[in-house]
Amino acid sequence: MGRSKKNPDEVAEDEKRTTAVGLFNRAEAYWLSATTLQKAAVKHGHAHSPVRYLYYFAIELYLKAFLRDHHTLEDLEQKFGHKTTRLSGRAEQLGLSFDGHDRQLFSMMGDTDIVIRSRYIRVGAATWPTFESLNATCENLREDVGAALIKLGKPIRL
Repeated sequence: MGRSKKNPDEVAEDEKRTTAVGLFNRAEAYWLSATTLQKAAVKHGHAHSPVRYLYYFAIELYLKAFLRDHHTLEDLEQKFGHKTTRLSGRAEQLGLSFDGHDRQLFSMMGDTDIVIRSRYIRVGAATWPTFESLNATCENLREDVGAALIKLGKPIRL
């Protein structure tokens, strides 16, 4: 069953309700959930997959929070989707800066199948970023995106 096409009123309502602050707060929820589950998770095996997914999605949402005031919701969904390299590239064009570590992680998320492997079983070897690496990128994005949103007068609590 496919998605039904939204009428203009529904599109306008989605535009109004999906804010940079809302995306930032949702990213916070995923990041905090990742760190909490990481502490409780078994030290090996499939228990790592949900933790990785939470980190990956937090990263995506932090980037979308930064981009939200520059793009419509349709743009975020159609032009960028879940593509971390596109999201981070556009965020950088708009003034967000990343260190080499963050760029490497964005590239890994965009150029390999690690994100999809965190949700679905895939056979074969994979190179995974460490939880410390994922957490560091979330912390960097939280600080930088949060500061940018505060500068725009958005009610963000860091």
